[in-house]
Amino acid sequence: MYIKSKKELEIILSTLKGFRRPKESLEQWQTPSDIAAVMLFEALLRKDIENKIVIDLGSGTGVLALGAALLGAKKVYGVEIDAEAISVAMENLSYLETIYGKLPVEFICCDVNEFSIRGDSVVMNPPFGLKKASRHADLFFLSRAFSLAKKIYSLHHYSEKSRKFLSRYASVHNFSAELLGTFKFPLKAKLEKHKKPVKHILVDFYYYQIMEK
Repeated sequence: MYIKSKKELEIILSTLKGFRRPKESLEQWQTPSDIAAVMLFEALLRKDIENKIVIDLGSGTGVLALGAALLGAKKVYGVEIDAEAISVAMENLSYLETIYGKLPVEFICCDVNEFSIRGDSVVMNPPFGLKKASRHADLFFLSRAFSLAKKIYSLHHYSEKSRKFLSRYASVHNFSAELLGTFKFPLKAKLEKHKKPVKHILVDFYYYQIMEK
């Protein structure tokens, strides 16, 4: 394990490059380093990172995937459909490897539905489904995650309705759902039509675990 504290991880993740031209249709919002550090250390404390195969679905520029590697994952797969985001993720990987040496991270450019390698855990920040074009995308990602690992750490847009739904949705897939916390997630302005430089939304952090028979 290269990183010894949550704060240290947050600092190093804050130095990584973000999206060059974020695509609104893909809801490409960079995972803030402080939120990423909380997610990853929670998974670490539950023994789902170190020496494990970790998958990041919709890995974007690699924040969660690279963070998992720095916390001692045996292998990390970052799955991302956008080739430009993969390019930035590879730059971030190269940057970290100049500091820490070779990291066990593989970025794969494909639709998450085309990825079939199973792992021990999934840590992801999927699209929140806030746009018409991406409605319910988080559920699609979650369903895919259920098929790939027994432990899932994921972010979802907050609403009381979605909280009830996610618990039922997990149960249908034979998973339990545990709400670990709620973050104020910054959506930085990316287009001229966006009037505010930063808009904050509430995002729930969930832990899903398969219910063994």
